Amino acid sequence: MFDFNQPVERRGTDSYKWDDNERLFGRADVLPFWVADMDFATPEPILDAIRARTGHPVLGYHVRSERYYEAIENWFRTRHDWDIPRDSLMFCPPSTIVAIYGLIMKLTEPGSSIVAPTPNYGPLVNIVRTGDRRLIDCPMREAEGRFELDVDELAARLEPDTRIVILCSPNNPTGRVFTHDELEALARLADERDLVVISDEVHCDIVLPGFRHLPYSTIGGDRSVTVLSPNKTFNTAGIPQATLVIPDASIRARFREFLDTVQLNHDSSFGAEGMVAGYEQCGPWLDALIEYLAGNHDLVANSSRTTCPASARSGPRRPTWRGSIVAAPASPRRSSWSGSSIAAASVFMAPPNSAARARVSCA
Repeated sequence: MFDFNQPVERRGTDSYKWDDNERLFGRADVLPFWVADMDFATPEPILDAIRARTGHPVLGYHVRSERYYEAIENWFRTRHDWDIPRDSLMFCPPSTIVAIYGLIMKLTEPGSSIVAPTPNYGPLVNIVRTGDRRLIDCPMREAEGRFELDVDELAARLEPDTRIVILCSPNNPTGRVFTHDELEALARLADERDLVVISDEVHCDIVLPGFRHLPYSTIGGDRSVTVLSPNKTFNTAGIPQATLVIPDASIRARFREFLDTVQLNHDSSFGAEGMVAGYEQCGPWLDALIEYLAGNHDLVANSSRTTCPASARSGPRRPTWRGSIVAAPASPRRSSWSGSSIAAASVFMAPPNSAARARVSCA
């Protein structure tokens, strides 16, 4: 029904992933594994919705309709068994990172500390460092080939002025989906120490078979802010949309101040149309995608155990979301992405000077 084997040529389309490598790395012939968009075509219902919207000649300010809200509520109720109260929903059209930056600015004071389990998504920790706040780095515990939240260590590292924990769930870059016990322990700590956990859950829909993502808000309650987006799910990073679930009214009020100050009150027309179409019509596409990615992931994992044992530290399906290395057609043209040739190279997973930079060398 869905053809994920068909390669899509993105070079020459002003693609950040494929057309900016010479500027970033000094050469164009590199594989951009560090960019988190996929090389599969965006689902056809989303493209159809955008085409239909262009049939009207005015692209003015957009208002969120009842259908818009219901699309979000129905998606998370169906896919994640999560009934989101309507009054908890807020939005930040530019991006999830802008939303989290605004929360940090409104909920903490300059110079105060913010704690983050690491490894963590580079831009998340960078907005702490560059936002006149102090980052408390709390390494996750590595056990039996996987990373786990070390809540005891996190508690030990808290400072008197720490008010925010920045969580990335599922975790980027390790691919972990956290268990109920891990998240419940974090929620207990938040209650005991007066913390707000901001959980970036943009990868929550792309979880490999055998695992289930648990929305932190369903455990953390009023001491949580959950940040969501359809952009990773449906490969729509070019029409960004960000949804926030904020149960606490006082946090919502402070975040509203940020949105009003910088005038972030309207979605882009295409972002809104794409999100609604994705959530209403693209569940079967996502199911097929996940199965395809699971096959790609197993191919890479099995090959790595032979050609690069140091990189194969966990079982075939310990990671939960796809990662850039498996989010492309497994076609002959790109077979080297998941075969032995990658084992002979040094692969840079992030741009120069990035906090998320990592190097894998298997030569």
